Amino acid sequence: MNPAGIAAGGDKATPSLADFLAPQRIVLDLDTTSRKRLFEHIAEVSCCGLDEVDEDCILKTITERERLGSTGLGHGIAVPHGRIENLGQPVISVVRLRHPIDYDAPDDEPVWLAVGLLVPAEANETHLRLLSLLVTRFQDDNFVESMKQCHSREQVAALFDSEAPASPDAG
Repeated sequence: MNPAGIAAGGDKATPSLADFLAPQRIVLDLDTTSRKRLFEHIAEVSCCGLDEVDEDCILKTITERERLGSTGLGHGIAVPHGRIENLGQPVISVVRLRHPIDYDAPDDEPVWLAVGLLVPAEANETHLRLLSLLVTRFQDDNFVESMKQCHSREQVAALFDSEAPASPDAG
């Protein structure tokens, strides 16, 4: 049970973060050197399995949102996000970097983990609830350390699916 009560488009169901994270949208140890290239990769993996939006639309959305202010949370974590017309339900992607990159985060720490979040344009409440859940997860030192130790997409997916952070050795 998810106390936040998140819904896909109309805020009427209670799925977890994992409901919007498919294993094909998880990338471990990406070798990139810039925020622009990171966004391109997030757009590429986020559109996996989507018919209603394309990579260019996703890239434009997260890039325009980033121009408003950094989506870096601090401590090496960023959540590039945005709302997209014609998107059927939220989409989460996870990209762990091989080497941290400059990101203009509020604490000036380079980013090693980016979690892309896309939501339907009309789902304002869902957008805020999912962002809140992500921030809460990233405030948990055990969750963050487990993210660093994951060796497979399945381990990452299981970590997002757990109520409490799971050991990466569990999958």
